[in-house]
Amino acid sequence: MAEAEPLPGLGLDNQLLLATLVNGQQVLLRQGSASVAPAPRARFLELHQVGAPRLWAADDTGAVLVDFVAGETMAAAAERGAVTDEVWRRLGQAYAKVHRVRFPRPLTGTFGPQELQLAPDDPVDSLLTTVDSGEPWVARHRPRLAGHLEQLRSRIKQRSDEVRAEIPCLSHGDPNWHNVVVGDGSVTLIDWDFPAVRYPLDELAGVEEHAYLHGFTELPAAFFAGYGREVSRTLLRLYRIASCLRMLSSPDWAGMLVDEAMPAGQLAMIRRFYQGWSNWFDDLPRHLSHT
Repeated sequence: MAEAEPLPGLGLDNQLLLATLVNGQQVLLRQGSASVAPAPRARFLELHQVGAPRLWAADDTGAVLVDFVAGETMAAAAERGAVTDEVWRRLGQAYAKVHRVRFPRPLTGTFGPQELQLAPDDPVDSLLTTVDSGEPWVARHRPRLAGHLEQLRSRIKQRSDEVRAEIPCLSHGDPNWHNVVVGDGSVTLIDWDFPAVRYPLDELAGVEEHAYLHGFTELPAAFFAGYGREVSRTLLRLYRIASCLRMLSSPDWAGMLVDEAMPAGQLAMIRRFYQGWSNWFDDLPRHLSHT
């Protein structure tokens, strides 16, 4: 190793160290919470050429050594107004690489560091369960919107055949724009800590959520040009409503909102995201009108 330097402020809840090897190659050492070394998962990702940075080494303390991806985060690019149509197109291509890894319908599940666990999952039932789980939150915090939940359920049921026609695929699992690096002619998804097998619209709803949180109304045509296919905007809206409701009603998110032990930057981001989801959900009647 020729030299190393810390990267403060970029890892949120991880410590990052950028190292330059004697051959000039740059690698990233990331130290997080203790976990099982993800070498089997990394081999799967590399085999299927999904664009994940190469894993060179890992241990069971949460330390991983991966290829360093040069550039700026998508969040930083958005802040300075640099998310161009070309960036959107390359982001669509990045997700297309991941979603091309398909699984038999209707299997979905988690992708842990060393194993993939799948089980049958009806996407219509999953959407309806999300609505049911979020109903108490709506009753407490948005009672004026409670009457619209039955309309939401009706819309999901009306489009059940279209929902079930989608094919499960590999997903990155964390669409936060701090996990996207915009480089010179490239867009790379990093931090592969939460991959899963899901329905593609489930993940695309999260991608659009984070676009909204950074000032964009929806995923533009340039994204889908890179993605390689158009998707039903109606179904995407239904997934997004359900996803937003899941975030707002999550006990985990409620706990993080008041966790003063969390790094200040991460806490501020979480509170900003939560407020953004709240603002978007407040317009539920209009969102339903587009379904």
